[in-house]
Amino acid sequence: MKKLNKLVINPKKLMKNEELLVIRGGYGGILICSGGYVTCQFEVAGCDGAAELYCNNLCPGGWTSAICTGW
Repeated sequence: MKKLNKLVINPKKLMKNEELLVIRGGYGGILICSGGYVTCQFEVAGCDGAAELYCNNLCPGGWTSAICTGW
Protein backbone atom coordinates (compact mmCIF):
# COMPACT_ATOMS: atom_id res chain seq x y z
CA MET A 1 0.00 0.00 0.00
CA LYS A 2 1.37 3.40 -0.99
CA LYS A 3 0.95 6.43 1.21
CA LEU A 4 0.83 9.89 -0.31
CA ASN A 5 0.62 12.29 2.62
CA LYS A 6 -2.94 11.74 3.90
CA LEU A 7 -4.16 9.77 0.88
CA VAL A 8 -3.88 5.99 1.06
CA ILE A 9 -4.26 3.88 -2.12
CA ASN A 10 -5.23 0.25 -1.65
CA PRO A 11 -4.18 -1.73 -4.79
CA LYS A 12 -6.83 -4.38 -4.05
CA LYS A 13 -9.54 -1.74 -4.56
CA LEU A 14 -8.25 -0.45 -7.93
CA MET A 15 -10.60 -1.12 -10.85
CA LYS A 16 -9.45 -3.25 -13.76
CA ASN A 17 -9.76 -2.05 -17.38
CA GLU A 18 -12.69 -4.43 -18.01
CA GLU A 19 -14.60 -2.99 -15.06
CA LEU A 20 -14.00 0.54 -16.30
CA LEU A 21 -15.32 -0.38 -19.75
CA VAL A 22 -18.51 -1.76 -18.20
CA ILE A 23 -19.11 1.48 -16.30
CA ARG A 24 -18.50 3.56 -19.40
CA GLY A 25 -20.69 1.41 -21.62
CA GLY A 26 -17.74 -0.45 -23.16
CA TYR A 27 -17.31 -2.49 -26.33
CA GLY A 28 -20.34 -1.15 -28.19
CA GLY A 29 -22.26 1.91 -29.10
CA ILE A 30 -25.16 3.46 -30.92
CA LEU A 31 -25.04 4.85 -34.45
CA ILE A 32 -27.74 7.34 -35.43
CA CYS A 33 -28.13 8.19 -39.12
CA SER A 34 -30.41 11.07 -40.03
CA GLY A 35 -31.43 12.88 -43.16
CA GLY A 36 -34.45 13.26 -45.36
CA TYR A 37 -37.56 12.05 -43.54
CA VAL A 38 -36.01 9.07 -41.74
CA THR A 39 -33.81 8.64 -38.67
CA CYS A 40 -32.23 5.21 -38.22
CA GLN A 41 -30.55 3.83 -35.09
CA PHE A 42 -28.21 0.82 -34.92
CA GLU A 43 -26.19 -0.94 -32.22
CA VAL A 44 -22.61 -1.16 -33.49
CA ALA A 45 -19.38 -2.73 -32.26
CA GLY A 46 -17.20 0.16 -33.45
CA CYS A 47 -17.50 3.56 -35.10
CA ASP A 48 -14.78 3.16 -37.75
CA GLY A 49 -16.60 2.85 -41.05
CA ALA A 50 -19.92 2.16 -39.34
CA ALA A 51 -21.71 5.13 -40.92
CA GLU A 52 -20.90 4.04 -44.46
CA LEU A 53 -21.77 0.41 -43.78
CA TYR A 54 -25.02 0.83 -41.84
CA CYS A 55 -26.37 4.17 -43.07
CA ASN A 56 -25.72 3.51 -46.77
CA ASN A 57 -27.07 -0.03 -46.76
CA LEU A 58 -29.77 -0.13 -44.10
CA CYS A 59 -31.22 3.36 -43.74
CA PRO A 60 -33.79 4.07 -46.47
CA GLY A 61 -33.99 7.46 -48.13
CA GLY A 62 -30.34 8.37 -47.69
CA TRP A 63 -28.66 10.24 -44.88
CA THR A 64 -26.85 13.52 -44.38
CA SER A 65 -25.39 13.11 -40.89
CA ALA A 66 -24.31 10.31 -38.59
CA ILE A 67 -23.49 10.30 -34.88
CA CYS A 68 -21.74 7.38 -33.21
CA THR A 69 -21.60 7.22 -29.40
CA GLY A 70 -20.67 4.82 -26.64
CA TRP A 71 -16.92 4.74 -26.45
